[in-house]
Amino acid sequence: MPDSSKLQVLVVDDDPSTQRLFTVVLQSQGCEIAGLADNGADAVALFKESSPGLVLLDVDMPEMNGIDALKEILSVDSAASVVMLTTEKGQSVAGDCILAGAKDSIQKDLGLEGIHVRLSEILAEINA
Repeated sequence: MPDSSKLQVLVVDDDPSTQRLFTVVLQSQGCEIAGLADNGADAVALFKESSPGLVLLDVDMPEMNGIDALKEILSVDSAASVVMLTTEKGQSVAGDCILAGAKDSIQKDLGLEGIHVRLSEILAEINA
């Protein structure tokens, strides 16, 4: 049974090693993993089932990309907290994500410490 005191997070990325990395970092910060998905379509379905407090959503995935999944998730819950995961270094992808309704974005290539710091900042905003 999920611990209601912990933030429930849905992690969506088509790379299993990225899923594991974010799972470990999130759990180290007191979050509980609500589910894992490797494409946008599964992400939307899991979001509808679990209503997590946060979704980490890869931009570039098979079947349904992250931007389309973001729009679907926001159509289910316009207040959903979705943070996009990207490998793009430029501001254009991050800006597109924010314009589409994402709360923030994280570059996946920041390394363990960088990801830990970014997630700490994002979790602080969510819990504020």
